[in-house]
Amino acid sequence: MRRDEQQPIAGVLSLIRELTGPATRAGNIADLFVSSFRALDHAIDFDLAAAVMLEQNLDLYVVTREGAGSLIAPPLIESLRRTLETMIPVSFAAADVIVKAERSDLPRRGVGNSIEHSTHAVITVENRSSGVLLVYRGEPFDEQERQIVEIFAAQVSLLIGQLSAREQIQGLADTDDLTGIANKRYFRRQLPQEMERARVYSLPLSLLMFDIDDFKAINDNFGHTVGDVVLSELCGAVRETLRPPDLFARFGGDEFAIILPHTDLGGACAVADRILQKVRMLTIPADDEGSIRCSISLGIADYQRTDITAADVIRRADERLYEAKRAGKNCYSLSA
Repeated sequence: MRRDEQQPIAGVLSLIRELTGPATRAGNIADLFVSSFRALDHAIDFDLAAAVMLEQNLDLYVVTREGAGSLIAPPLIESLRRTLETMIPVSFAAADVIVKAERSDLPRRGVGNSIEHSTHAVITVENRSSGVLLVYRGEPFDEQERQIVEIFAAQVSLLIGQLSAREQIQGLADTDDLTGIANKRYFRRQLPQEMERARVYSLPLSLLMFDIDDFKAINDNFGHTVGDVVLSELCGAVRETLRPPDLFARFGGDEFAIILPHTDLGGACAVADRILQKVRMLTIPADDEGSIRCSISLGIADYQRTDITAADVIRRADERLYEAKRAGKNCYSLSA
């Protein structure tokens, strides 16, 4: 084999080795694409790399070189749509393009800042077309480079499948088996992160804690199997009142916690009112054609002072919960 024929093979092998490094350890899909495009940078020259994932919208991840200006503009979006429609026989004209990540993480090199020419390949996960990888630059790509991008896309597809499997396993570890909501372990990880985000960006944050009034009597009168049904049905009802960013977790037994990002005490009270009304309307079938009606008591605390800890916020919300119990149950109490 001639030396010039060995170079492309060596480049592909080097690319695959690079992809088995940081990209396999990526904790999310944005980091996976950044690490993968860095590896591709060692194999071919390009100005901009993009990945479009077919979710409810078109999720876009873009990586450019250090110092490059943003290229996310109508010409790029139109190019993405045209490419998608040539590869996947569906119209994407009405689909919104959502920029999930735009990073300038590639080393500065002597290339231009252009999307005049491109090459692309389909991302296939679990035997379905899940997205497209696109690479742009000012000069045309030759056949060898196009083949490298095809091989690159196949490797990235495997990495996405592995990431998805890891996320599913992690999701099982973070989910309460009975109710399907987050468990206490996950809640204890997330609350400090939300508090730090609220501190850095000066955003309001509130925490609700609630439990079921007289739940022991339900278990004693109807049995623990029916008690489990009550917990599951109640969680389903409460979830319907919450927004996607809100974190609903089982704190233990019949006690639950809800983290409310971007929510002050007034907003938290409105959420508590909605939850109370929803639970009051809930009728749960029991044995012998009977039914169970239940109520809950809630405590509300907000995060205002930056010197308090997650444990402090939980304690304040829990104290307010028991204050609501003393006030007659089926209501909420909030910290001053």
